[in-house]
Amino acid sequence: MRRWVLARTGAARVSTVPNGVDVRRIVPAPPGPGVPVVVFVGTLKPWHGVEDLLRAASLAREPWRLRIIGDGPRRAGLEELAGRLVLRVDFRGPVAPEDVPAHLAGAAIGAAPYPRTDDEGDQYFSPLKVYEYLAAGLPVVASRTGQLPEVLEGLGVLVPPSDPAALAAAIDALAADPARRAALGRAGRARAVARHSWADVVGRIMRLAGVAEAGHG
Repeated sequence: MRRWVLARTGAARVSTVPNGVDVRRIVPAPPGPGVPVVVFVGTLKPWHGVEDLLRAASLAREPWRLRIIGDGPRRAGLEELAGRLVLRVDFRGPVAPEDVPAHLAGAAIGAAPYPRTDDEGDQYFSPLKVYEYLAAGLPVVASRTGQLPEVLEGLGVLVPPSDPAALAAAIDALAADPARRAALGRAGRARAVARHSWADVVGRIMRLAGVAEAGHG
């Protein structure tokens, strides 16, 4: 998006500020008992890679379950695919933003399985779901694409996009290692509070714009 703005405006200085998360609204909750739950939050559209997540679940060698939070035009097809793969998936449907924390509660791992695109430049997103996972204290398994390698450095596991086998192996490894999940989750929560709160995002924007923050001038 920065390149797009530069190409169309000729501006001398353009800064990129990623999205953030409300770290007071989304807080860590203990994982539920029994089989680890892998959660996905987002609109069910092709560029979110939920098909790959379902196929990864069908390849799993460790026990874990899927919870899909969100709705969209691919939902019927995803439910059909889950049936063909003989998977029991918890499709939660549309959830109001204020209810997301309750639906994240009890999960053990957050997933962001973005698929491969023809042009890496197409991955212009700043994924809210990933910041929400971090704020919730969830280790993240995500595709190695776009901003994700930078955001998730030391906080999760990156896999090649559009590779259900690699995705399954990464989730299996975390599902079998609760101590590592807990360590990554603590680190993610700390990073979310320190760098990715909306207060921090607004502060950066104001500093870049040369505007004094409230209470400081």
